[in-house]
Amino acid sequence: MRAFVFLLAGLLVTSLIGGAQNPNECASVTEHGDEVTIRAKSWDPVFNIGRTLADRYGIGVSVEAPKWAFPSDTEDVAVADPEFSEQHDNIHYDIMKRHTVEVRFSTSGNRHPDNVARLLRQVADAANKEMPYGYRLDASGGDYALVPTRTRNSNGDLEDVLPLLDRNVTIPLGTRRIAEHAKLMADELSKQTGLHVGCCQALVAGVPWGTAQVSFEADKKSARQVLKWLMVAEQKANSESSATHPDYDHWVVRCDGTGAPWCFIEVEARYSARCP
Repeated sequence: MRAFVFLLAGLLVTSLIGGAQNPNECASVTEHGDEVTIRAKSWDPVFNIGRTLADRYGIGVSVEAPKWAFPSDTEDVAVADPEFSEQHDNIHYDIMKRHTVEVRFSTSGNRHPDNVARLLRQVADAANKEMPYGYRLDASGGDYALVPTRTRNSNGDLEDVLPLLDRNVTIPLGTRRIAEHAKLMADELSKQTGLHVGCCQALVAGVPWGTAQVSFEADKKSARQVLKWLMVAEQKANSESSATHPDYDHWVVRCDGTGAPWCFIEVEARYSARCP
């Protein structure tokens, strides 16, 4: 029961800090002609920049949260932001210490970044310089993911870590709702890591995700690849439906390293109007 209470507390804080209606989830954008500066100062600036790039520029970049365990890399939300804590029943909870990440890039006539891959490498490099974590950029066609691969352990020493979605999972053959396949993936990640892993947000902007039934299996495939396959299956099912569905084409992973550790995987859509 105590672990469950910690889990709910973590989900609450992430909902409050990174929720869809919270402007703090977005990076600031300054435009001077064709030159753009994007800057985020927050508990998770890479997430803020990724969401802003997806929302303003239609870049489908997934952002996965770093693991954090070194006490000096955290701060009490009540100390970091007393006003926020007071507005939410004087809540106390350890969060990642705030950092600032800033990048500059050029845009073409359609106001789109000239070189998306180069821009995202800049984001990774800036984050690696500013933060005690290490990110890699995965690029495949027009799909991108910023994946954390290094962190400080509880002693403060840098160490390489296996990203959550790099782990291989097996899903037995069966016809299920896409969301149920995703839950099986998350359950296996939970068993492997000891984290409370959830996937995926069942209701996004009022529209359920993963309701179509499909036949699917995976035999020791990376969870990231499984998630991509499931999202493609969802897109295909939606294209054959008369109803209108958002086109979820990337994801975010939000994690907590304290209390009862948990991670939650959320599917995302571009041009969501969250970061005007």
